[in-house]
Amino acid sequence: MGEEIIKIKQYFFVIRQVSFKEQKRNIDDTNLGFIWNVINPFLYMLILSVYYQNVIIHKIDNFPIFVFTGITMLHFYTNATTGAMHSLVNNKGFITKTQLPIEIFIFQKVFEAFKEMCYSAIALIPIMMYFHIKITFRAVQLIPILLLTVIVVNGMGEILAIAYVYFADISYLYSVFMTMMFFVSGAFIPIDHLPERLHSVLTYNPIFLSIYLVRNSLIYNLPSHWTAWGKLTVWAVLLFGLGRFLMIKNKNGIVGKM
Repeated sequence: MGEEIIKIKQYFFVIRQVSFKEQKRNIDDTNLGFIWNVINPFLYMLILSVYYQNVIIHKIDNFPIFVFTGITMLHFYTNATTGAMHSLVNNKGFITKTQLPIEIFIFQKVFEAFKEMCYSAIALIPIMMYFHIKITFRAVQLIPILLLTVIVVNGMGEILAIAYVYFADISYLYSVFMTMMFFVSGAFIPIDHLPERLHSVLTYNPIFLSIYLVRNSLIYNLPSHWTAWGKLTVWAVLLFGLGRFLMIKNKNGIVGKM
């Protein structure tokens, strides 16, 4: 048991170090550096809320925050899964020369995207103050919501990373898929403005579920329907299990393929 704990600590040390180096490299590539992580979702919120508030007729209170939370969660899904998809191939030299579990390189991308999402959330504080939104006890629910979301994303990342090793064109297909998710995840378009026949289907979308739960807990101080919790939990269990199964089954083949 003690040896396992030591290994886990070593793995997390590697994840933090690799994440720090990549973050530093990304910061060095832009003049704005860390501030860009905060400004980026704010600009999306500003543009989309101003445009759609004048185009779409809706009765959503605090629409800019509605947009901000949706865009931030959607970006986390997109950045984490896309980064995880390329993580094994991009680190093939390191993987073949070390004894580290290949899952670490996938989770590192999820961890990096999660940190960026937390940085982006900094911009939410003054926005909530401007709209006089108070944080209530329901904000504690963000912990299980984000935990389930990370499990979902990591499972998706493992599946995509394995698929990308064998079929590189999946990167283009997934890019198109995530572009579609931009419009049907409820990130900035209220679900009641989408065709009614699609409502029941869209409520099974894990991205929509994460956004819905976060908004109710943080912005609206409302209890979320138990089915939303149940669906997101089912997604977490299924994707985690499938990702683990495929990773164990294909681990040797992945290393040989690279």
